[in-house]
Amino acid sequence: MTELLPARLFAPLALTAIAALGLLLWVLRNGDLCPGQRRRIGDGLLSAWAVFGLALMMGVEAEVPAPLLWLGGLALIAGLGVVLYQARLQGKRSLPLSRHTPALVLAVISGGWVMTMMGPAALLVAGAGGCVFAHLIMVRAKHRLQAFNALLPLVGISSAVGCLLLLLAQALFAHSESQADVSHLIVPFAQMSAAILLGAIIWLLPLLRKEQTRPPVIAVAALLILGALTTGQGIIWQLPVNIS
Repeated sequence: MTELLPARLFAPLALTAIAALGLLLWVLRNGDLCPGQRRRIGDGLLSAWAVFGLALMMGVEAEVPAPLLWLGGLALIAGLGVVLYQARLQGKRSLPLSRHTPALVLAVISGGWVMTMMGPAALLVAGAGGCVFAHLIMVRAKHRLQAFNALLPLVGISSAVGCLLLLLAQALFAHSESQADVSHLIVPFAQMSAAILLGAIIWLLPLLRKEQTRPPVIAVAALLILGALTTGQGIIWQLPVNIS
């Protein structure tokens, strides 16, 4: 089980980082942000690139195709270069968003490659992981776009539940069409469901209580959601090949 962990983590972490990068750059382009918020969110891109780098290291252990790793590596170098250069700017100055475009394009291409390897659940994985991670970075940056404190949890939780239902539908389809034994998937499905439910409750708690959203709360929710997505990756591997 331990030796399978890097392979299980690679796709969820990579898609989470890429989706978070896309969401954050969209917020920087379209959000009504003061220079301080813009700079803090821009600096938070470093966390997303760090997770993407971690995913690439997991990919090395998982023996994913070398061209994919090289493509991801180029995106990582370009992205980190821009963020680290911005960190040298004094005050609340930020680099133009166009500086981030080449790295994001490379990352999105590598993400599309990962999606072809993972199957139809990949888009929902990106939605769930990207929303919770982007929300964590925005909360740490002390953003004031209050609508995102409701929008990101709702979209992220809906994506996570959708991923669970899609995998369940695939398992039931396999059982009905080919009489495949899917009883061994009961425990993983229960684990994934519990992680999503607990993560959703924690993620929505500040919204339901009408309290300020704090980073530790979102961090716990992010760990639970990513744990659920990692379990879902294991379920994908155990589904019959003809429905993956």
